[in-house]
Amino acid sequence: MTILEDFLKTHDAGALLDIACGGGAFTKRLTENLKSYTSVLGLDIKAESSDGFFEAVKGHDISFISASIHDYLETADAFDTVSVSNALHHLEGVGEVLKDVRNILNEGGTFIINEMHCDNLTPSQQTQRDQHKFLADLQRAAGEYHRETWSRSEILEFVANAGLRIQHTYENANEDAPITKEPDRMVERAQTAIEKAYPAGAPNSVNTERDRLAARSSEIGSSPPPQLTLVCIGA
Repeated sequence: MTILEDFLKTHDAGALLDIACGGGAFTKRLTENLKSYTSVLGLDIKAESSDGFFEAVKGHDISFISASIHDYLETADAFDTVSVSNALHHLEGVGEVLKDVRNILNEGGTFIINEMHCDNLTPSQQTQRDQHKFLADLQRAAGEYHRETWSRSEILEFVANAGLRIQHTYENANEDAPITKEPDRMVERAQTAIEKAYPAGAPNSVNTERDRLAARSSEIGSSPPPQLTLVCIGA
């Protein structure tokens, strides 16, 4: 199947907004493959992401702003291209957010959505899904919005309900992605999240699940989830 890069090489992106850009990995993928762009703005709620973003993304007229997507959209300028990668599950009220993003697209604008999903997983991808859900549950307990992975059909429903029309669909099952067996790294991340969520001590069920995931990581391993990429315009 044609890959996203084939589309990007034909796309004049104009003014580009990358939502929940983090350290800039997806923004870099875009700027290195786009036919052209006039400006790039990375948006992320974590101000500390800016250093990694600017290190990753090189080019002309690159900027970064730290704000929640909900606050930003209240006064946002219009853009020719908007992107969001592996962050729909971090956006509270994602259906309404997508509608608001559609409204800041210039006429003829493009919305690129790249999101992992939880369908047809290999055993090692199931490990990743379970680890992700565990960490998401802990982060919610600590007051941060983060939910488990959406299904493919749920993502498509959000897009349709937002009044977006899909022009191109790209799939990456990641079935042959490298499998890693790093229980110590998983336990370290989980323990940090546990201590933040339960400063007075976690329930036994939480520690039991941490140990189960560590054992599964050691035995089966973990690998990247399947990805669904949609290139959309306003319907």
